Amino acid sequence: MFKYKKTIISMGFLVTLAIFYTASMIVSGNKIPGTYIDRPIEQNAKVVELNAPYISQQSDRAWNGCEAASLLEGFHEKGILLNMNLSSFLKQMPYSKDENPNNGYAGSPYVENQNNMPQSIYPKALSNWGNLYHHVSDMTGATTNDLREQVKKGNPVVTYIVSHYNETPEYQHYKWGSGIVNSHVVLMDGYERGYYHISDPNRGKYWVKAHLFEKAYNYKRYAVAIQ
Repeated sequence: MFKYKKTIISMGFLVTLAIFYTASMIVSGNKIPGTYIDRPIEQNAKVVELNAPYISQQSDRAWNGCEAASLLEGFHEKGILLNMNLSSFLKQMPYSKDENPNNGYAGSPYVENQNNMPQSIYPKALSNWGNLYHHVSDMTGATTNDLREQVKKGNPVVTYIVSHYNETPEYQHYKWGSGIVNSHVVLMDGYERGYYHISDPNRGKYWVKAHLFEKAYNYKRYAVAIQ
């Protein structure tokens, strides 16, 4: 669902191809304004951080596999499917027979820019799939207060956002309805006053300013809580 671009970073006389996949940093060269590797400490703020792992969709060349990767990150945080990698997990993902992402994955997580395909799996189908392994809930329509309550209870939440947080949503009409083309899916696993913590299968782990996350999420309010 999210396009990935390699970035060359110049450091003095050295030019390094910077593509690092670690659990403690944003993927180098892939940082978005308003996101931070280190926690921005707010005075007297209560911090909740579940510390879900980072699972890279890029390592499996699953350019549009952010939904499955985010779900698996949440499962691993819960101690579920710890021996399952993304490649094996994607093989079990249900596909839509009618190209409707409400019924399964529409398109392919490995192919970019399929014509008139949303290349996504929406919360109803994602939660039905997730419940085969562990209890998850479709939270479509949930407010960000609802999401924080889930995380406070120890439940990471798969959230659907507009890419880069600050983009204007690009809607496209399909035979089953409308969808946002420039969307992305991440796992929200923590918060502090003014910030949310994200495990992003495309960029790594980081904090993002609350107003950016909330605006990007509120266009659709699609979410799945892993309980």
